Amino acid sequence: MGQSVLILGGYGVTGGLLARLLLRESAVEVILAGRSLAKAEAAAAALAGEFGEGRASARAADAADPASLDAAFGGVDLVAVCSSTLEHVYTVANAALRAGADYFDLQLSTAKKFAALERLRGQIEVEGRCFITDGGIHPGLSAALIRALEPAFGRLERADAAGLLRADWKAYDVSPVTVEELIAEFKDYRVEALRDGAWTKVAWRAAQRRVDFGPYFGTYPCYLMYLEELRRLPGVIPGLRDCGFYVSGFNRVVDLVLMPLGMVVMKVAPTRLGPPYSRLLVWGLRAFQKPPFGVVWQVDADGTAPEAGDVGARPLNVRLRLIHEDGYFLTAAAAAACLLQYLDGSIRIPGVHLQALAVEPRRFLDDLQRLGVSVAVEGIDLGALLPSTPPPLSA
Repeated sequence: MGQSVLILGGYGVTGGLLARLLLRESAVEVILAGRSLAKAEAAAAALAGEFGEGRASARAADAADPASLDAAFGGVDLVAVCSSTLEHVYTVANAALRAGADYFDLQLSTAKKFAALERLRGQIEVEGRCFITDGGIHPGLSAALIRALEPAFGRLERADAAGLLRADWKAYDVSPVTVEELIAEFKDYRVEALRDGAWTKVAWRAAQRRVDFGPYFGTYPCYLMYLEELRRLPGVIPGLRDCGFYVSGFNRVVDLVLMPLGMVVMKVAPTRLGPPYSRLLVWGLRAFQKPPFGVVWQVDADGTAPEAGDVGARPLNVRLRLIHEDGYFLTAAAAAACLLQYLDGSIRIPGVHLQALAVEPRRFLDDLQRLGVSVAVEGIDLGALLPSTPPPLSA
C-alpha cells in the first residue's frame, strides 16, 4: 500500500493544486479534509475520476476540534496543512503527533507558530516524527534558491532575494480568514537583514529599494522583510556576509495608505478592528490592482568564482529567477517539490525543519522546473546544477 497524505484544506485552491501535483508525480493516496465533508467529497470524486479509484478520498476535519482531528488523522502518514488555521497550529500539530503522523504546513511564518511547534519539539524528536514548517514560497523559497546557487561560487558573500506577487484579486474568492491571517502577519513584521555578518535592524529608508524583475514585469518598489529561513542561512553558508528579502507591494493605495493603517490596527485593536480592516484591504486589492499579473521570485548573488585559492579569484555575480503566472500554483509546486523528497525518505528526518533549509536545493529547483515553473539564469551556466539548462534572462 502506498503512503497516505491528508491535506487539511484540501478542497481549497492551493490544497487542490497540491493534491493534483502529488497524485500526478507519486503513488501517494491523497485524503482531502476540511470542515465541509460535502466539499471534500466532491473534490475527491473529481480527482478519483482523473487519477483512478482509491487515489483520493475525503474526511471531515475541524482544526479547532481535537476530537474531529483525531478521527480524521487516523492511519495517515503525513498531515499537510493548507488551510487558514494559524490560530490552531498547536491543536493540529499535537493531533498529528497523537495519530503517529508526520506534519507539513503551508502557513505564514509567525512567532506564534514557531512557539507552538517548539512546545512539541521534544516529543516530536522522541517519537521520530518529521515536522516541516514554512512551506510554499513565502516563506519557503528564498533560502532554498540561495542554497541552490551556493555551489556555483568559490565563496558566496551576498545574496538578496526578492518576490513580486501580482495577483488578479478579482479572480479569487478570498476567504475572510485568509485575509485576517495576512494582516496578522503585520504583528511580526520586522525590518531586519544580515549586514556584514550580523543580523541587524535596518532603518526604514535603507530598507526600501527598486528591484528589476525582468523585461515583462519591469521595476517595482520593494520593502525589506525578515525571514527566519534567511536568519539561519549563515549556519549553512559560512561565507555569507549580507542577505535580505525584499517583497514587492500590491498597489500604491494599499502600499501607501492601507498597509500602514493595518500595522496600526494590529497593534492598537486587532480583535475589534481587524475584521473591518480586512474587508477594507480586500476592497483596496481588488479596486486598484492592475496587470501584468504573475509571480517572480529571484535571487541576486555576489561572491568569487570557484577557482583555486582566494588570491586573484575573479568576482562573480549571478541572478536566478523563477516565474509563473499563478501564485497559487507556484506555492503548491514548491510544496510538492518538497514533499516529493519527503515521500522518498531523503529528507524524512526526525525534528522540526524549515522547508527552505530541509530540501536538497538542486533537486528542489529541478522539480520546480519540471512541474512547470519557468527558471532563468544569468552569470553562470546552470547545466551543472539542472538536467536541462534554463534559457538566459534576455531570452
